[in-house]
Amino acid sequence: MFKRQNRGSGLPPLLVASVAVVGCHGGAGTTTVTRMLAPAAHETPLQQIATQYEPLVLVAKGTAYGLKHATEVMNFCRHNLRYGFLSAPPVLVIVADSVQPDPPTVKARIRLLQDDVRGKSVVRLPYVPAWRDVDDPLSVTAPRDVVDAAATLRQLLQPSSTHHTQGIRR
Repeated sequence: MFKRQNRGSGLPPLLVASVAVVGCHGGAGTTTVTRMLAPAAHETPLQQIATQYEPLVLVAKGTAYGLKHATEVMNFCRHNLRYGFLSAPPVLVIVADSVQPDPPTVKARIRLLQDDVRGKSVVRLPYVPAWRDVDDPLSVTAPRDVVDAAATLRQLLQPSSTHHTQGIRR
């Protein structure tokens, strides 16, 4: 699925039994991210962000609209973390919507969210023009930057006190 020529060892193993993946808005790329984390990941409705015992991944498009919704969901996550409904800050995946650089509004909102996510790092899933012309994007060999993003995402989800404690200010 996520093969890359000359990559060596491939993606790091995902050492968690279950991962909740939540789209911050419709069309964010949640299904693609969930499939990148298979078989451990499952899509969770936005209304059910109370994953006390499993890592949480939030997915948003890299647009002003997407980051507006990601900000609203992060506010909800702060509340849930404060009251024990989340055990750790979420991981935030930003799915690029084009090959163009981020507009200023998107850059500013990412900077605002960065300190509140696990590992203080936002995962950027790059735009892949070739995916527009295939029925199943993950059935083709992924470009290097997509595999690298998947590896970063998996690394942030590993059980580690550093990743779990960094993030959301109380």
